[in-house]
Amino acid sequence: MRNTKNVRSGEEILFETRPNFLMYLKSAIIKFIILIVIIYLFSFVISTAVSIQNFIISYVQIPLVYSITLILLLLILFVVLWIIWDVLSWKYTTYTLTNYRVIFQNGVIRKNKTYMHYDKIQDINVSQGILERLISSGDIAIFGGHERTRLILNDIPDPKKVEDMINRMIEGDFIVKKPAGSKRIKNSIISNHDKKFKR
Repeated sequence: MRNTKNVRSGEEILFETRPNFLMYLKSAIIKFIILIVIIYLFSFVISTAVSIQNFIISYVQIPLVYSITLILLLLILFVVLWIIWDVLSWKYTTYTLTNYRVIFQNGVIRKNKTYMHYDKIQDINVSQGILERLISSGDIAIFGGHERTRLILNDIPDPKKVEDMINRMIEGDFIVKKPAGSKRIKNSIISNHDKKFKR
């Protein structure tokens, strides 16, 4: 279901997506692998700690097994919470193209919303690594007219399609569907360059 509450009156959502799940959560996948390794080695580490404690107990009274068990449990809890945070961050990150602007929203606790109107866009940069090309993902940097104004859509699925949609909206030739029963009309947005020549 599309999120229409952040769209102003008369504005239509043309495209909405989240970052590519695998690319955005690559750090969470690494953390999950670390978590599995910790759980797998848990009994081995505890039995090793028991052996070490039996050896040094005659010299110093240290609750080694209890301390290591507590540290491992806290480490597991920390990694699990970190993975949950990454997944929530992905869930609350959205990229939306409307008939007026590009919108980037993110934030689990503190919500952030950044947008750029099509007539303010000066340049678009699309970058993809080898892995990103394999799973049809990439980063799109959108540069505005003001110095250092930019909007970055990280790990966006099918970046070529999104780039084409943005370029078509900038040029003013994107077809927007009207409500049922109406004919399709051409988007009325035109670039600043076109506006100058129409005056």
